[in-house]
Amino acid sequence: MKLKTGLLFIVCCIVISSCTQEYICQCAAKYKGMPNLPDSIVYENPIKDTKKNAIKICEENSTNGSNNGVEYTINCRLY
Repeated sequence: MKLKTGLLFIVCCIVISSCTQEYICQCAAKYKGMPNLPDSIVYENPIKDTKKNAIKICEENSTNGSNNGVEYTINCRLY
C-alpha cells in the first residue's frame, strides 16, 4: 500500500512539474512626443506557469497611451 501511495505521489509531481515551465515575456516599448527619448526599449520578464496562462499574463502587459505629452506603445509576446 505504501508503495502505491509513493508511486502515485511521484507521478503527480511529474505531471504537475511538466505542466508549468518558465517562459520569457518580451516587451518592446516605443516612445514619441519629446526630444531625447529612446526610440524603443526591449525588456524581458520570466513567467513560470502553464503556456496558456503565461501567454495571457504576458499579453496583458501590452498597452498604449500618453503621459505628459509622451506617447507610448508597449507590445508583449511570449517566447
